[in-house]
Amino acid sequence: MQFPLQMCCLSALLLILGCNSAYRTTARELGIPHAERTVEEGKVRLVAPAGSPVQTFEFTVGQRPAFIDGISYYLNRPAGTRDLSRDDIRILRAALLAPVVSKQTLNLLIDPGHGGTDSGCRKGDVHEQKITLAIAREVQAILKAKGHNVNLTRPNEKTTRTLDERTQLGASLKIDAFVSIHVNASANPEAKGVETYTLPAFGCEGTLPNSPARGPLAGHAHVVASTRLAYYVHQALLAKDETTPDATTIADRGVRHAHFKVLRDTPAPAILIETGFITNAEDFARITDVAQQKQIANQIAEGILKAFGSVTTK
Repeated sequence: MQFPLQMCCLSALLLILGCNSAYRTTARELGIPHAERTVEEGKVRLVAPAGSPVQTFEFTVGQRPAFIDGISYYLNRPAGTRDLSRDDIRILRAALLAPVVSKQTLNLLIDPGHGGTDSGCRKGDVHEQKITLAIAREVQAILKAKGHNVNLTRPNEKTTRTLDERTQLGASLKIDAFVSIHVNASANPEAKGVETYTLPAFGCEGTLPNSPARGPLAGHAHVVASTRLAYYVHQALLAKDETTPDATTIADRGVRHAHFKVLRDTPAPAILIETGFITNAEDFARITDVAQQKQIANQIAEGILKAFGSVTTK
């Protein structure tokens, strides 16, 4: 079928105008209206002006995986052809681009995953619950030394805490944040790296298989703060130790979303960190080394403080 020349020209003009306006609304509503926008072959890149808390956003149309200042981040909904979803714009602007009101003293609950009769994943005689407790204790010591109030959901390897007990403890302590520390495992020994989870926005699916939208949940009231906490802790965990030239680069598996019990029921900002794979040789060496455990703890503490405005009182 042949089209009149005028119609072909009009179609081409509309296509050009569409490309020119794609993600303009997203940039404006993120609070970076003068961001440089590049839209090419389904790839979108926004570069904010100098001085912005976040410099670059990269999205792929129709997909959830994105990059924010080079950090892997999963959107709550796939990126649209013209703009991000309203949920993602709202959360990203408030979490990463808005000013942070800092607190003098933080009240934190650090959750060493598993414990007692639940040892978590294992490799030989090395159990997840021992690794998570060692890292959690270091995080507690670092932040206490800076003047913050820090409690653990379990004090030792023998104590068993149900998930309900952990979330209820957070409620009773009136915490500012809940950070759950875990170790990952996979049937694929090549799987490695760090994942950080937060609750998805209300009405959105998680990034794990069979994770349908749920809610409203207690955690949905804290999605913005949880996203900020997850992003900065994840960013810190990926930072290379410049004092160690041969330090291993940590694989970035992204800030992801899940409806884990501790994320959905904790009445405060909450994240869950998978520090590495016990089933991967490289990760195993890192998460079981005492010096590396202290480094991981320092990075988690650094991320927490940055998320809350880098507050210290000592």
